[in-house]
Amino acid sequence: MRKSIIIALIFLGSGITTYAQQKTGDKNHDKGLETYASISGGFPVKGMDHFDYSFGAYTHFDYNFNEKFVARLDIGWNEFSGPEREYVDVNNIIHKEEVTMSVWEFTAGARYRITPWFYVEGRGGYFTGIDAFAGVPAIGFKFHSFDIQANMIMTSDVNWAGFRIGYFF
Repeated sequence: MRKSIIIALIFLGSGITTYAQQKTGDKNHDKGLETYASISGGFPVKGMDHFDYSFGAYTHFDYNFNEKFVARLDIGWNEFSGPEREYVDVNNIIHKEEVTMSVWEFTAGARYRITPWFYVEGRGGYFTGIDAFAGVPAIGFKFHSFDIQANMIMTSDVNWAGFRIGYFF
């Protein structure tokens, strides 16, 4: 858990640093580059039966071409956890271990705003840990400085559903 908190703080800090380097003054989210950080949760859908849930942290970069179309770049990390498993070795010693897997995500794509606060999104990219490229369809709500999104990470062998809550700096 301590590792999860440290990584989340690193991502939030990178978003704050990026915002500080942008132009100050106009905070209009309809034009130019904007950054935000988010935390996420997820659960396996297909091919990850030995995991129960995931927790993650992300940094996002959005370039607003106009009030409808946004180009996206996401860099994130997820830690998947499963139930503690117990096994006996050849010397009859009982071992207990928690099943975990870290996945780094590097994705890019586009977002289309249907209304000023509701959008659809499509991203694709590489996911370490599962060592695969995946597509990521998503829907979400953006209001004021907050973003709430539901998504599905899909490869041919592994799928998981996720949700995230982000804050624009």
